[in-house]
Amino acid sequence: MSAYEVPTPKYLRVLNTIRERIENDTYPPGTSLPSENTLAKEFGVARPTVLKALGILRQDGWIESQQGKGHFVRGRPSAAGVSPQYAREALYLDETVATEILHVGPVLASPRIAASLHIPEGTPVYERRRRTVSESGPVDMVSTFVPVDVAVGTDIIKPIPITGNLLDHIAQARGIRGDYVIERLTARRITADEAAALDVPDDEPVISTVITVYQSSGEAVLASVLVMPGSRHEIDDAYPLP
Repeated sequence: MSAYEVPTPKYLRVLNTIRERIENDTYPPGTSLPSENTLAKEFGVARPTVLKALGILRQDGWIESQQGKGHFVRGRPSAAGVSPQYAREALYLDETVATEILHVGPVLASPRIAASLHIPEGTPVYERRRRTVSESGPVDMVSTFVPVDVAVGTDIIKPIPITGNLLDHIAQARGIRGDYVIERLTARRITADEAAALDVPDDEPVISTVITVYQSSGEAVLASVLVMPGSRHEIDDAYPLP
């Protein structure tokens, strides 16, 4: 396994399968799920892995749990879970306002992007890179990478401003729907290209977040890399507790 290879967590395999079964009425609303031990045996995982998947499903409103009775299906939640503001801004955009498009076109997937998209390193992907600007200068930069078989036929590959949700563009053009996100946040030093684009010193620390959207099957839809200079940002979010 390479330093950048990111295997799909075992609990996600359990979570996605149960969610698919709820969606296709294998587990209709009101029915009880198999026991935790039965699910652990079916998926070949430890019971804590099943409990983690069930906990997320419960938190997101797919199931409810009753002490001593088990887990019961509620159905597809009426509203999506809460996502951080910076993640929403990376996927829900308006490139006609305070935004500069830096690059649109094919590139070769780096090790980190290849790992996120579950494709071989060096595979061609479409990149859409933009930066947000203010009166004082660049604020942040987002590079979105989309597999060729997903991007073709969408506006993502066109060097024109896009407004709205990138995932909506893909869903409308290709019928491919994003179902869940895995986010990886790191603090690191800025690269030379990023420093030039964001007009910051070469030793500037940055907050770098890779936001990868997957279908329920586990296939990747896109990966967006958000780079925020540390001297210009702090992460501040508010959300309800379950």
